[in-house]
Amino acid sequence: MAAFGVVLISIDDLDFLQPRQISFNVRQRLTRVFQNLSRLGAAEVHLPCTVDDSKLHQILARLGLSATELARTLRKSQKSLPLLSGIRLSCLYGIYSAAVAKRGPNTSVVVHLFSAELFDPLRELIATFSYEPQQSDGELYQKIMNSYQRDEVTFAICMGSLTKPKERNMRMLLRQKNLPLVNCLNNFFEIPGLIEGLQLGNFHKWLALHFEEPIIAYLTHVYTVWKNTICECKPAVMQNICIDDIRMLQFRMPKVSPDDATTVGELIDAGTLFPRITDPDDRAMLRRNLLTIGVVVPSFETFQQNMNYFAIGVRIIVRHVLDPTPICKSSKKRSPTVCQLL
Repeated sequence: MAAFGVVLISIDDLDFLQPRQISFNVRQRLTRVFQNLSRLGAAEVHLPCTVDDSKLHQILARLGLSATELARTLRKSQKSLPLLSGIRLSCLYGIYSAAVAKRGPNTSVVVHLFSAELFDPLRELIATFSYEPQQSDGELYQKIMNSYQRDEVTFAICMGSLTKPKERNMRMLLRQKNLPLVNCLNNFFEIPGLIEGLQLGNFHKWLALHFEEPIIAYLTHVYTVWKNTICECKPAVMQNICIDDIRMLQFRMPKVSPDDATTVGELIDAGTLFPRITDPDDRAMLRRNLLTIGVVVPSFETFQQNMNYFAIGVRIIVRHVLDPTPICKSSKKRSPTVCQLL
């Protein structure tokens, strides 16, 4: 699967087909990976891009090269590569790699040009050998739900990207009887930073409790606090909340704790919190709303922590208060929940 050639291009001229929430912690880990590679003499960041025939002709015309001359760049060092500008390219993978490599405006990276017709096999090949971090459970969940019963290929690829236990949990969620919970989770698609924090590993435990009503109620609480209270239902704000913003705010109570209120204010003033939201009015709104929250700022992480204790209470109720016989384990039939039996 040979490339057409290799060029240098500014990171700002790349369009990523699979935009992702950039986590600061993951980016830091990948930075260390590249630092280690640099010590081994492999410091260059290589990214794969696809071009159709029309785009390839534009590139050749812009560089003043023939197809044969472009192919020779495959054997050249980075210092000898032609610099391509003024043409935007579609990049298959590497948004984290680009984030690590970018040191300022017009940072250039090495780009390998492949035929757009080879997209699917190329995507699988790159996924196998790329340093790009694995997609999070939240990313995969969203793609699975968007492709479910619509795009069998994407659905199969995303399900296969999960670990075996998580894939089983995902298939449990897709059962008809769990539709209310799935609909609740799907609401979080409006706030990508929130769904990024979804963890599928423990859902079999939560489903086994047969206590869906409080689970749905808490997830609805998370969604409502972020959408209505913090973001005031503004789509532009909700779309630009990132996973790092969630992590900096979760477990805090700005209205109750003076320390939390001070920390939130300092993070907003420094630009560390909500860096993707630049409108002064929106930032002022977020500050004002956060300082009025009298409860713990919720997230999927607070949900997981709460469930660890919640599950203990439910098991005690089932064991010592209720007759567990009506709680069946059918994959199709919906058994009475603990709330209904109470």
